[in-house]
Amino acid sequence: MKTLLKAIVVVILLIGIAIVGTLFYYNSMISPVDETSTEGLIVEIPQGSSLRKASSILHSNNLIKNERVFLLYAKLNEKESIKAGRYSISKSNSTHEILDILNKGAIAIDNKITIPEGYEVRNIAQTLEAAGILSADEFIETANNVELFKKDYNFLSSESILSLEGYLFPDTYYINNDMDSEDIIRLMLNRFENIYKSNQVEDRLLEKNITLNEFITMASIVEREAVLQEERPVIAGVFYKRLSINMPLQSCATVQYIIKERKPILSIADTKIESPYNTYINSGLPPAPIASPGLNSMLATLEPEETDFIFFVARGDGGHEFSKTYDEHLKAKKKYLGE
Repeated sequence: MKTLLKAIVVVILLIGIAIVGTLFYYNSMISPVDETSTEGLIVEIPQGSSLRKASSILHSNNLIKNERVFLLYAKLNEKESIKAGRYSISKSNSTHEILDILNKGAIAIDNKITIPEGYEVRNIAQTLEAAGILSADEFIETANNVELFKKDYNFLSSESILSLEGYLFPDTYYINNDMDSEDIIRLMLNRFENIYKSNQVEDRLLEKNITLNEFITMASIVEREAVLQEERPVIAGVFYKRLSINMPLQSCATVQYIIKERKPILSIADTKIESPYNTYINSGLPPAPIASPGLNSMLATLEPEETDFIFFVARGDGGHEFSKTYDEHLKAKKKYLGE
């Protein structure tokens, strides 16, 4: 009898372990492929597609982990009535969320807009206007209304942030024709927030004892000055070096921001323009960012290269000649600029 009871207990335990294991596997398979992803992948579900066909398409695009579990979940939750169409689906969407999207119907994407690194608010506005989405003036007016967004984005809470210049993250966005300027700006702020959080920017800024506004301002200058990826940490290091010795940054990019023109060579008159953004006549950082920095410039600004270089001049091939002394800098200017 005791032997029989032991056998029954063992069987029950094995069944329990099997059930727990099955449930663990099932829950794992219906969870997102990548919870950190913010990219939306455009997926086409053709007319007449069965749920099995749709699951195959989703799996081939790495949006679901297991086709059989996907189909089982749909059956158990009465979500088998999918609709054909074009969808924007992220790897961060769970099986439940994906089936909700497919059951509700197509989310048609009208426009695919790419905002390059280093764009100013006015450049973003011009891009949207050129695509026929909305007027540049409307976008600029909304972007200047920081109060409209502060309650929803904690990173904008600082009183030093007076506009959204620098905080509209450069990326590719899918925009519907019925979106207004506020909707589009929220897409960009959401992307910035994701980058901000996933790279622990807030904690790292506290360690460095600098504000977010100061950080994005420096990152925006690095973005506009650097072309080659490997030079970004060096250029950030040069600018931090100048700040440490109370030397003006003398960034051409800040003057270009004032004159709203990206002149390859500034005139003497340009460098004497009275403006808080003119880093030739003012020490320290300008009051706010001059463009939207990308992730690489942000990371370079967080971890600048320690350097003895104080000067750099463009070589004409995208790179720069770095110098430790003013005499070396003058020789480099003569070599590359003929000055």
